[in-house]
Amino acid sequence: MNEEDDPALVLRCREGDRDAFERLVMRYQKPVFNVALRMLRNRQDALDVAQTTFLKAFEHLADYDPAFRFYSWLYRIAINESLNALALRRPRGEVDANTADERPGPDRDAEGDQALHAIEHALMLLSPELRTVTVLRHITQLSYQDIAQALGLPEKTVKSRLHSARERLRDLLRSERT
Repeated sequence: MNEEDDPALVLRCREGDRDAFERLVMRYQKPVFNVALRMLRNRQDALDVAQTTFLKAFEHLADYDPAFRFYSWLYRIAINESLNALALRRPRGEVDANTADERPGPDRDAEGDQALHAIEHALMLLSPELRTVTVLRHITQLSYQDIAQALGLPEKTVKSRLHSARERLRDLLRSERT
């Protein structure tokens, strides 16, 4: 039995089939969570954003235009929710005893860990606009066209932002080495 494609599942959802929406959630929950996690760098916030993304997608399914890819529409919701979460963030206070230690375990190579930390830190220093296109291109591996569609931007703007993001990341990473 072949997997149903997204447009067929969306059509079934619009006709009231909640199982079809559950299949869409199962298909996209991990990619949506990963986008939110890369944007927010906080597991709980990413889980909240993923849940809100699917809730909003379900509530606004009638607004989805099947002429476009479903996952692009869904990613746009996830990015918007991530940006909203970033805007609402307040400076964090001290860590309490119940906060999980999210540092990698001892099995990770120290150099690789330092490089990953430097990249993640530099990524968080980018503006939300530059971080968004970087995450969508390099983490979720979307095409320029799909990013443009997901963000409602011209493809040239996506390419320009990616270029700016790469330049800024390069400068940030170089300055950390010195």
